[in-house]
Amino acid sequence: MSGPILLPEKPAFKTDAPSMLDWGGALTPPNGGATQTLQRLGTRHSLGITLPTMRTEPFGRIWSAKLRLAKLYGAMVYFPQDGLDIRAPGHPVVDGAGQSGTTLRMRGFRPNYAVRFGQAFSVVHAGRRFLYFAAEQLRADGQGRIALPIFPMLRAFPADGAACEFARPILQGSIKGNELAWTRLSAPFSDFGSITITEDE
Repeated sequence: MSGPILLPEKPAFKTDAPSMLDWGGALTPPNGGATQTLQRLGTRHSLGITLPTMRTEPFGRIWSAKLRLAKLYGAMVYFPQDGLDIRAPGHPVVDGAGQSGTTLRMRGFRPNYAVRFGQAFSVVHAGRRFLYFAAEQLRADGQGRIALPIFPMLRAFPADGAACEFARPILQGSIKGNELAWTRLSAPFSDFGSITITEDE
């Protein structure tokens, strides 16, 4: 088996903690000049999740195997957007090769579909998913096309026709740390505590 491994949805996370990792920064001159914000390619996201204590059979057995496989081959997890009514976005794909920067042209949306400000989506490029967010609220036109401002900036040049996952965005990356451990209680229940998955690029 090779990855990446999609982690189970049940039981649901007890808590989740998204974060953005920024390799840019503010440049402040020593003599009182204006601060400049430096943006660099590579800004990406991480998701810390805390799992509830769960019955060892079947949930603990399944989670322990999935987590170990994900540690070896990479992890995927559906990115939570609690309360957001995503509705039916259609089947959006990248509209044109060679795109870069902070605007992404897409086609294949349901006509007049409204992308919400801050809505997450993932772009599939060369077998890897990249997580992005809408920087404005816009509607697709009557032909299902949109030029959407996004953040962070594109980290790869997606191919024309690359899938854009709005219905169920996925964060793909690696599980943090060198060790993966959990506690098996005598009840029998399993406690996996918290893990963090960070995009690799």
